[in-house]
Amino acid sequence: MPTALSRMLARQALRLLGAHIETAVRDGANAEARGAMLPGAMLAGQAFANAPVAAVHALAYPLGGLFHIPHGLSNALVLPHVLRFNAPVAAPVYAEIATDAFPDLAGIGTQARCAAFIDALAHLVQRLGLPPRLRDVGIPQADLPQMAADAMKQTRLLVNNPRPVTEADALGIYRAAW
Repeated sequence: MPTALSRMLARQALRLLGAHIETAVRDGANAEARGAMLPGAMLAGQAFANAPVAAVHALAYPLGGLFHIPHGLSNALVLPHVLRFNAPVAAPVYAEIATDAFPDLAGIGTQARCAAFIDALAHLVQRLGLPPRLRDVGIPQADLPQMAADAMKQTRLLVNNPRPVTEADALGIYRAAW
């Protein structure tokens, strides 16, 4: 369960990372951007050390375990799809944090801001040059059911998700990401 401390750490991490990630990736010599990414990453780590992670990580684990996809990329591949799945119950929270990473999303309603946040994250993945789909990293569509079954073994993570995830839900998320 998130705590006041983990929320504060996560939101500050989002502010730092959101403001600097594109510059740091595009211009690795930019010391200011890279310097901001360091505390951003540290704060993010401290946030999830004080509050458990959920379905994004649970669905990312099979990508690494079966296909040796790095964990950060695995998370990026499933993140927008898990957020869309969770949006019916988590829209107020997603809308609240949206402007931490993307300040230009301020001033729009909760549902619209939630949707814009998820879209902004998906577009960020593409702007950073990361592959946006599971098929882009060589994952066969035929393996999605096994991945969904494997993700369901991550019960310690799935219990923390704002919306219960069934194996059919996990498969639907992977299909959306494929």
